[in-house]
Amino acid sequence: MGTAGSLLIIDDDPGIQEALVTALSPTYQVHTAASASAALEALCAHPFDLILLDYRLPDLPGTSVLQVIKRFFPDTMVILMTGVGTEEVAIEALRGGARDYLRKPIDLRDLQARIARLLALRRVGTERRKHPPVQNPDPAVPWTVQTLPPESADRTRSVLRGLRYMDAHLDSTLRLEAVARAAGMSKYHFCRRFRACTGLSFREYLTRQRIARAKELLKTTGRSITDIFPDVGFKDMTHFGRVFKKLEGQLPSEFRRHGCGDPPRDPAHSSKNGRLNGER
Repeated sequence: MGTAGSLLIIDDDPGIQEALVTALSPTYQVHTAASASAALEALCAHPFDLILLDYRLPDLPGTSVLQVIKRFFPDTMVILMTGVGTEEVAIEALRGGARDYLRKPIDLRDLQARIARLLALRRVGTERRKHPPVQNPDPAVPWTVQTLPPESADRTRSVLRGLRYMDAHLDSTLRLEAVARAAGMSKYHFCRRFRACTGLSFREYLTRQRIARAKELLKTTGRSITDIFPDVGFKDMTHFGRVFKKLEGQLPSEFRRHGCGDPPRDPAHSSKNGRLNGER
C-alpha cells in the first residue's frame, strides 16, 4: 500500500471503486465508501488528504457531502466525479469548494496527474501554516480540524458522529436528545458545537438534508411524491410541499418537471454497463 497520501473514494459503483483502488493503491493509502453515511463514518475515523467524490450517491447528493467536508475539513482536497457533465454541475462543484472536476468515464493517467498536483499544493499550504513568516504572519490563515488543538478536534469529530447518525435516520422521527447521545455529548453542548461547526441550528440542518435527499429521489427515481415524502421524514404531503417550496422556490412536482436536468428514472431499469461508463 502506498504512503504518498491518504485518499477516500466515495462512489456507489463497485466497478468504478475497484478500478480506482487498483490504479491508486500502489501510490496512496486508499479507503472507499459507497454512500454519504459510510463517508461520514470514514471521516470520523481517519483524516484524508484528498477525496474523490461522486456527484450522485444513493442517500444524499454529492454536493451535500461536499458541504460537510469543506465545513469540517477545509484543507482536504476534493475532486468531484460525475457522469452528468453539464456546466451547471461544474460551477456548483467549484463554488462548493471542490478543487477539481472530472467527467466519467475517467482517464486514470489524467486523474493520477491531477491528484499529484493537488496533493503537492496541499503540502505547500501545510508547511506554510507550520512555519509562518516571523515578521508578517498571515492572520487570514484559518484554523482547520487538522491544526486545531486535540480537544477541539475531538469535539468536532463528535459533531460529525451526530451528522452521521442524522443522515442515517432521515426517514424517521429524529430527536435532538438521541442525536446528541450518538455524538457522545450533552444536548446543550451538542447544540453549541453543532452551530459553531455548521453555521446552522440542528433543526435547520435536518430540514435541509431531508429536502436534499428528496431532490435526489425526485431526480433519480420514478417514484411518486406520495411515496417519497415519508422516506425523508415528513408526516404529511402538505407540510413537505410547503417546506420544499420555501427552500427551493417551487413545489416538488414543479422541480421534477423543470428543475431536475435529467428525466426521472427507475433504478430497476438502470443499466449496469451504463453506470460503469458514467451514464448515471
